Amino acid sequence: MKAPTFEMNRRSFLGLGATAAVAAGFGLAGCSPQASSSAGEGSTASAAQTVELPVGAPKGTPKTATWCAVPEAIADVAEEKSFDVVVVGAGLAGLAAAATAAENGATVAVIETLSTYQTRGQDIGTVNSSFQKANGLEASESDINDMCLALQRYAGNRTDQRLYRVWGQRSGSDFDWWYNTMLEPKGYGIEIPRWPMEVEYDPVDGEWFPQFCNQQEFTVPEGEEAGMNGGFPGAVGELEAYAKEHGAEFFYEHRGRQLVRGGQPNGTEGRVEGVIAEASDGSYVKFTATKGVILATGDYGHNEDMMQAWCPSQAQLAIDTNVYPSTGNVGDGHLMGMWIGGMMQGIPHAYMAHGTPGSLGSDPFLLVDINGRRFTNEDIPGQSFSDLAEEQPQTVFWQIADAKYPEQLKWSSPTHGAQMSFSGDIDAWNAAIETGDKATIEAMLTEQGVNMQYAWTVEELAEGIHVDAATLQETLDRYNGFAHDGYDADFGKQAKRLWPVETPPYFYSSSGQWAFMLTMGGLKGTEKAEAIDAWGNPIPGLWMAGNVQGMRFAIDYPTIVCGLSHSLCLTFGRVAGEQAAAADSSVTEHESVYAAWKEANPEGDAAGGAAPAGGGAPAGGDAPAQG
Repeated sequence: MKAPTFEMNRRSFLGLGATAAVAAGFGLAGCSPQASSSAGEGSTASAAQTVELPVGAPKGTPKTATWCAVPEAIADVAEEKSFDVVVVGAGLAGLAAAATAAENGATVAVIETLSTYQTRGQDIGTVNSSFQKANGLEASESDINDMCLALQRYAGNRTDQRLYRVWGQRSGSDFDWWYNTMLEPKGYGIEIPRWPMEVEYDPVDGEWFPQFCNQQEFTVPEGEEAGMNGGFPGAVGELEAYAKEHGAEFFYEHRGRQLVRGGQPNGTEGRVEGVIAEASDGSYVKFTATKGVILATGDYGHNEDMMQAWCPSQAQLAIDTNVYPSTGNVGDGHLMGMWIGGMMQGIPHAYMAHGTPGSLGSDPFLLVDINGRRFTNEDIPGQSFSDLAEEQPQTVFWQIADAKYPEQLKWSSPTHGAQMSFSGDIDAWNAAIETGDKATIEAMLTEQGVNMQYAWTVEELAEGIHVDAATLQETLDRYNGFAHDGYDADFGKQAKRLWPVETPPYFYSSSGQWAFMLTMGGLKGTEKAEAIDAWGNPIPGLWMAGNVQGMRFAIDYPTIVCGLSHSLCLTFGRVAGEQAAAADSSVTEHESVYAAWKEANPEGDAAGGAAPAGGGAPAGGDAPAQG
């Protein structure tokens, strides 16, 4: 039997979609006043060349990272414009921020590197939207606490739980604002994938990785054709239209280069008062923001230097198989924020990278490596399922189930990439299995949209997955023994998912292709979406949302809440827009421990170091330690 082939389609790619709805913008040329290479240009510094890093650079950033050093201030500005609020980035977070600020009466400018707004994927995971409540998915205060704690555990307690709390309390109403105000009147619909769930257990209680059914997707208006990501791209476009209706002005092909703080590009004291952008013709435009700036610049997955320094495990994958190869996502906001005193969360940063786990999805069937040996508890969510492949020999493992797998799906976990149900006639399936009717079996597999290989003997199975038959038989015997005993002595898999592999034919698929999507680390801040300095104080006039906002994720992306990233973009875009629109532009310094320290130490500390300049690095190197 020939080795299986793999297809990358909408569902096999975990429902996230493999094409970004972006349009290419102008070439990302270097910023001429910058002493070192600019973000996104992938240059490598000489081993002998070291630079002074911003105080906000995370520990572990190489001293040769010239791309991280504060550049010379841009002085040659060809044009100036003034608004209350300037939003840098036109993705979901930036558009939500712009629409909210404009709705609240602020004059708003949105600058974006590319030639149109950006959108990715389709899921959005909220809590207590009206649609969720109407479909029996209302979460109590205790439920919300459980979700927040589960997310915190998943991240190894390295995230800011206050951000999860904000999400848990208001993401549903933020979703309602979007849908009721902009989408329902245009004919968009909502659906909840895999709901009602055809499972025979509680997917939260007693689970190693609880699965919360928060996921929603948009359907397109009647008569429109749905693309790979359903109604999501159009729904994001309605945010842009709504912002424009409320007076927001959009400046596409304008790349944010340097923030203006205290009257100075890359200043480290006072209020953030604007941003200098580079237009497509190479000229510079200063956008003054009388109330403040909202960074919504996305991730840095297209910046090779930053990937090597801050997300090294995915650096090569981001080059080889980047699902969203947007030249606009180069970490501009991360750098601009650090250059004026902002603090980057610790590294390595979390990332979103999924595999295509074959037609059996991420359901918890038996897994063996390329030597035919079992190596893990298979009861894991989609992202962790994909992470396994990266650590296996040749980055490959095999998933095996027997003829009874359609009846076992109802015990699977409703995670990203899980198949969860078999819509065919189960009696017809069983009859075909009993009689060995290959034509019917293959026809029913095709009807289910799956493309699995199968074998009628263990020897044939071993040949199909290229392993030693005796080793595979030993693995199956041990695993089946655990299944019949109801106890997994090797890895502790739950008894309800210890399904024996003993009824032929045996179905199998590979761990499939592995693909990078985006990074998920960013600048530290408050639950009000404010960026903070080295002392933990909000930087006046600077907010952030989306993948430039840090402390939302750590280690990897938690698929225990499908669509969480989009939901956080929406909620904190809204929070940032509300805060910026209501901001007092006279505030140039927050009362804080830093302010008290500065008053008591007007000449600097006893060791000779100068007072930290609003979060900038003190001359004596005595800024609070960065983690």
